Amino acid sequence: MELNDLKNTWKNVATPRTDDAAIKAMLSESNHPVLKGIRKQVVIEVSFWAAFLLCYYTMFDGDTKPVWVNAILILSVLLPLIHNLMGYNFARYLVNGVTLKASLAAYLSNIKMYAAVSVVSRSLFAAGFIVFFTYGLAINQSRYYALALLVIIFAIQLFALNRIWAKRISNLKVTLNNFEL
Repeated sequence: MELNDLKNTWKNVATPRTDDAAIKAMLSESNHPVLKGIRKQVVIEVSFWAAFLLCYYTMFDGDTKPVWVNAILILSVLLPLIHNLMGYNFARYLVNGVTLKASLAAYLSNIKMYAAVSVVSRSLFAAGFIVFFTYGLAINQSRYYALALLVIIFAIQLFALNRIWAKRISNLKVTLNNFEL
């Protein structure tokens, strides 16, 4: 097929038309597929952590630990939930500027803050769990190894999370800089 034939065929393809009302309906909060996924994740996590918080007091001897240790656990569980709600709210209002470049610049600024909150909340979550489950525990050599392994696993997760966010931010910076060319 010649290039001109290909161009003519491309020009003759009918473009489907979608009216403005249908586009607005697709972008509404209740129909948006990304927001539906985030809502589903938040509902599942809230259900799981609520069940955990209802059971931890007796199942994991929360009743034998001081109030401040229980408060640390509860706060460390609430942090990821707050983070997910922030993410939902963040995903709701992606366009925040007059031009595409201004909107992308605002998005980049917001995502930097969200990334920092993500890493910090995951760190505090891990620390809260370690504090709760090791408080009052007689630590012997095998438990030291298990604790060290747990800390290494959390450190690897935090390192990976930090790298993921750094890559996303770097890609956004490159995209934003391409607007200036």
